[in-house]
Amino acid sequence: MGIDEIGVFSKSLQAIIQQASILHQDRSIPVLIEGETGTGKELLAKYVHFGGGKVTTPFVAINCATLGHNTFESELFGYEAGTFTGGIPGGKKGKIDLAEGGTLFLDEITEMPVDLQAKLLRVLQEREFYRLGGLKTLKADVRVICTSNRDLEKYVAQGKFRQDLFYRLNVGRLYILPLRHRRKEILPLARMFLLSLAKEKGKSFKIINREACQLLQTYKWPGNVRQLRNVMEWAVLMYDDTELKPAHLGIIYEKGKNLQEMGSTENMVLDEHNFSLPPGRFDFNSFGCNLVRKALEMHGGNKTKTAAYLGISRSILYTWLKRIN
Repeated sequence: MGIDEIGVFSKSLQAIIQQASILHQDRSIPVLIEGETGTGKELLAKYVHFGGGKVTTPFVAINCATLGHNTFESELFGYEAGTFTGGIPGGKKGKIDLAEGGTLFLDEITEMPVDLQAKLLRVLQEREFYRLGGLKTLKADVRVICTSNRDLEKYVAQGKFRQDLFYRLNVGRLYILPLRHRRKEILPLARMFLLSLAKEKGKSFKIINREACQLLQTYKWPGNVRQLRNVMEWAVLMYDDTELKPAHLGIIYEKGKNLQEMGSTENMVLDEHNFSLPPGRFDFNSFGCNLVRKALEMHGGNKTKTAAYLGISRSILYTWLKRIN
């Protein structure tokens, strides 16, 4: 697992990789990686584990969002023989056992039930645990790496995440910025994905033309690096050319065309006196709903401030909100 697989094209990401290299050297420090969905948190977790070298110890992953409460504890800690009706007769090792000497990767840690968070804290502090139905203390020789796409501090304030566990995880904390805040990385990443996928699939793509570059750089990428790679994979799968063109970019190209036809851009500020209307039919209801929704978001959901901003009464605002809902 090397940095080439991550694609490091900015000073901010270089700094994160340097921190990850330091954390790789000390398995006693738990690591918390934060960032939006698709920013590459799992890739960074693997880099903390493998360190770009030949590491043969296990990397065992649990997606906390996919496990129900009843199965979560047995998956994590395992269980002794006879604990469950219908369980494996000899008992079962948990993910902590399986990760011995290596890394336990807990993806989306905010989805872990609060009562199990206390047991995870014991693993981090005391380096020991019990299997379900067991009386024997077992040693936990694991590095713990967690990820979250939520605001953990807000979860702590709301009582949804244990404060003591948060402080323990906060020792080795890494944050990956969303791709829209790292625009200089978009084209290098796109080229990296394009060339790699073209080679893999036997296609002829070599360069990205000027118009496609502009389209890639101006798009907001809500799905971050994962979405960018998916767009490149779609283009390579569906087309074969020496240069990537706007028409090869699927939904990104279609959205760009729609904005062009509307005479607008994503970041345009609406001028109440100087604007142009699109030819043909204009859907005022849809436009009004979007306008009210954006104004509400701008004021953090405060309806009084939103109504004052729009110059309408609260009763009219509620009428629009009913249409939106």
